[in-house]
Amino acid sequence: MYKTSKETQDRKDAKRQFILDTAANVFAKRGYHNTAVKDIVEEASISVGSFYFYFKGKEELFAELYLTIVKAFQDTSQKVLDIKNNNLIKNFTRVITANLWMYQSKRELARIMLIEAVGLNPEFEKKRSDSIKESCRTMEEWFKRFKVHNPVNIPDERIAALAFESSFYYLVLDWLEGDEVAKLTDSSYGLTVYNLQALKMPFEDEDIKMYVKEVLDELNQVQNL
Repeated sequence: MYKTSKETQDRKDAKRQFILDTAANVFAKRGYHNTAVKDIVEEASISVGSFYFYFKGKEELFAELYLTIVKAFQDTSQKVLDIKNNNLIKNFTRVITANLWMYQSKRELARIMLIEAVGLNPEFEKKRSDSIKESCRTMEEWFKRFKVHNPVNIPDERIAALAFESSFYYLVLDWLEGDEVAKLTDSSYGLTVYNLQALKMPFEDEDIKMYVKEVLDELNQVQNL
């Protein structure tokens, strides 16, 4: 039985990622419904056969692109966590701000993912639903850990997680449908304070503003490298 060498597999993986990255740019420019496979192929300067070697069609590619973006959000959230300093308020602020920053940096893709592609097809909807449920479960576990060492008022962690995710989701939707000049990260302070107050967690305004500025400086510095 033929076994693919690591070098060959690495080349295939790189080519697949290149097609995904190219498709992301095309989708962002043209929108999902106005993008055809030929548009992606032309932008990537590859053959149609090469495209179909990696993907069954536009729908499968889009679904995989969605999961790639979800993972990028998760990775960014993990990177900004200050694991050396178990400061609940600081980490809460940093994660909220980092996620808003990610949406801001991928505005057109976010518009497609959250608005244009809703109800696209059963396969995509399942992936989208699963990612939302996973995000809620992650927040639920966060709130459970918070309660162990912090005076947090959370009678039901699942409801708290759903409420948090909803406030985040609708804030992003409102931004996507509004003024393109507005920065989503300008809402970092307000969203953080709203959720901290809902949880009845004591905090200092100046600390929240400082944490927001710190993480934005870090993320912008990495982006500019």
